[in-house]
Amino acid sequence: MIEFLTLNSLSLHVKKIFKYTFIFIFGLNLNLFSGPFTDEFAKCIVMKTTTQEKTDLVRWIYVTMSFHPQLMDLSNLTADDVEMVNIRVADYMTNVFAYRCNEELNMAIDYEGEESVYYAFELLGEIAMTELMEDQGVSAASELFIDYIDVSIFEQILNY
Repeated sequence: MIEFLTLNSLSLHVKKIFKYTFIFIFGLNLNLFSGPFTDEFAKCIVMKTTTQEKTDLVRWIYVTMSFHPQLMDLSNLTADDVEMVNIRVADYMTNVFAYRCNEELNMAIDYEGEESVYYAFELLGEIAMTELMEDQGVSAASELFIDYIDVSIFEQILNY
């Protein structure tokens, strides 16, 4: 049976491809190795981090990235905005390291090295980004570029 794709159905197909690619790129987990202690630390910070704290972390990433010369023109952050985001993340990190997950942190570092902290926060960042992408507005905004794609090129690539 030959399936004829309309522009809308092809657009939906292309949208899915790009959406999955976008999620893969931003959710890419380079954590190729994590041992049992790192896993326990990661589980601790994921379980003991609130939704608001995950949002604070994503906001901190956004603010930090906005300092890149190629992104500065897209941001109108004030010094107070930057300071507040940094204070919130510092409070969060202090609480996680010193109180909530101190035992798991120390075990991970003792047995698997300081990289375990990087791996655990990579996982947390991945989860926070996934939660952010689930918002309908963010999801819709992540697809806006599709309106500017030449669908005929993808018809050829995908043999439609």
